[in-house]
Amino acid sequence: MGNMASVEMKRCAGLVALAALGALGGELTVVPGGLTPHEALAKVRAAKAAGDKSAWTIRVKDGIYPLKETLVVTPADSGTREAPVTWIGEGEKTVFAGGSDLKAEYFNVTQPRCEVADAQERVPPEKYVIEKVTLTNEAAKALAAIPADELQYAQMLVVHKWSFARRILRGVDPATMTVETHGRIPWTRWQVWNTRETLVSFENVRSAFDAPGEWFYDAKAGAVLYRPLPGEDMASAEVVAPSSKISRLVEFRGDPDKGAYVHDIVFKGIAFAYTDGTSADGGRGPTQAYQHQAACGYDGAVTAEGVRRIAFDGCTFAHTGNYGMRFNDGCVSNTVTNCRLFDLGAGGVWMGAGTGHVANGEKLTRRIIKNLAPRSTAFNRIENCVIRNGGLFNPEGTGVAYTHVSDSKVLRCDIYDFYYTGVSVGWTWGFSGSVAQRNEIAYNRIYDLGKGIMSDMGGVYTLGTSYGTRVHHNVIHDVWAYSYGGWALYTDEGSEGLAMDHNLCWNTTDGGFHQHYGAGCVIRNNIFAWNRKLGAVRMARQVVQDIPCTLNFVNNIVVVREGPLVGRGPRGVGGIWACNLWYDFSGKTPELDGLDWEKWRTCGKETGGVYADPLFEKADAQERVPPVANDFRLKPNSPAIALGFETWDYSVSGTAGGSCR
Repeated sequence: MGNMASVEMKRCAGLVALAALGALGGELTVVPGGLTPHEALAKVRAAKAAGDKSAWTIRVKDGIYPLKETLVVTPADSGTREAPVTWIGEGEKTVFAGGSDLKAEYFNVTQPRCEVADAQERVPPEKYVIEKVTLTNEAAKALAAIPADELQYAQMLVVHKWSFARRILRGVDPATMTVETHGRIPWTRWQVWNTRETLVSFENVRSAFDAPGEWFYDAKAGAVLYRPLPGEDMASAEVVAPSSKISRLVEFRGDPDKGAYVHDIVFKGIAFAYTDGTSADGGRGPTQAYQHQAACGYDGAVTAEGVRRIAFDGCTFAHTGNYGMRFNDGCVSNTVTNCRLFDLGAGGVWMGAGTGHVANGEKLTRRIIKNLAPRSTAFNRIENCVIRNGGLFNPEGTGVAYTHVSDSKVLRCDIYDFYYTGVSVGWTWGFSGSVAQRNEIAYNRIYDLGKGIMSDMGGVYTLGTSYGTRVHHNVIHDVWAYSYGGWALYTDEGSEGLAMDHNLCWNTTDGGFHQHYGAGCVIRNNIFAWNRKLGAVRMARQVVQDIPCTLNFVNNIVVVREGPLVGRGPRGVGGIWACNLWYDFSGKTPELDGLDWEKWRTCGKETGGVYADPLFEKADAQERVPPVANDFRLKPNSPAIALGFETWDYSVSGTAGGSCR
């Protein structure tokens, strides 16, 4: 008994010592006016530094928590697989905000106005590039009518195909129809501006501030003006002004090079909202944007580097000037599930390392990449999320951008209401090799893209070597380009080794499928219907870098009511074309790469295919109708089934809640 009592006493003493260090973990409660998110993080960090290895729960009560600075999470704040650190929002309105609430006393309904603390003129640095650009007659006349002192606070917005620039105006010369702008880099870095493929508009012009729901930044007065909507009571309105000093609300700051990762942290039911756009000038001037693609220079309201097993479940990302989320180098095995992302200045989720990292001793070539490097980003999952209403500050914003990332998934999401691409996979141009392999884009509903503003985009867009990547069971529709390039499925430069199957693609500007150039891709068992300029398949190039392009197009259904069934180029590209069903509901002679059906069938391109009505249950071939009015199920006697076409239930695509249906 004496020995047993001694053991028990030692055990109790040990527990007391651990408790003193905080080793038993515990709960913290964040409340408005009480413990702040930063203070809660500091308490957990102190406990971890004292040796704590147990689970922690931070309960965040209902309320808006204005963050004056970014909440930076480091490896020292990590949990473990068995004992994670969990932040839980408790309330319908638990918000980490990058701005402050503007009180009712700032507003006067007869002279609507709200002052903003940091709304002050910021003079651009002298290093800015000054450029003159020729305007159209219409734009020159419109600007000539605006007082000169107003223009210095206005911005010029140019959409050029897939890219976008936002520049500060310096002056206008109506006589020569030119406008002078300045910015960090030349805005014509991609191609010369031309009116056929370019849209231009101007923002923050005082004389254009004339309609309910509009606001205007009066830099001279240091204030923001607003015109209320009919029936809007500014005395009770909730107005939040994002701070120009914070674009990242939460930053996970790991160090992959040192093997120091932030890991095993969970956020549940918390909203992240009200951020400024990402500054391209170190915060030294008005936020601008420069031409590239997919708003690649923008960070996220939540930004991560060097993280493992970080999870966001049931969270909201909204009212941002940038992406909702961004995962950079060294992000492995993270999840974003059941989240909502909307009212986004750029896109939804950007995920991928800064370049194609490979293991020591390996080279990035056209081969299967199996080994991860410390900075590789891989094995992540985005599932059952609604990602919508983006590109509001930079229209390049993409619903989901998977760049240098492998073995990752986008599953059962609703992605819609963007000016550019829905899901982009890969970030290399040409046959140079890529780590973006074995990714899966499946069971998503992707629609309402382009909106006649951007060009050269897709519902799902791919780039570079993509071995093992599969795009399947998605519903993609209503992709509308300004001048060209509104495709449902788009394998762009160097796409190779991927499969796209069981996708329903309809109502696009240009076609259901387009391959710029690529090799070995398999496009199988898809439905391409009612696409405006052509049914499916346009190919721009046949040989690139001395590599012959190929495409395998098998068991697809392609139907049109206007335009050709097949665009230019496929006859010069190798591959297998077999058992496809083609039909033109217009009654005109069908056109397939410049040939009628008989010549197409006998030219050696199509094996075993047929030209016949597929016999959809109820898909209106005569006019555009709402999605619910079209039923692309096949009747039992469909000739497509006889060819081996596999039917599937496309109604299950999208979120479990079916929020967009």
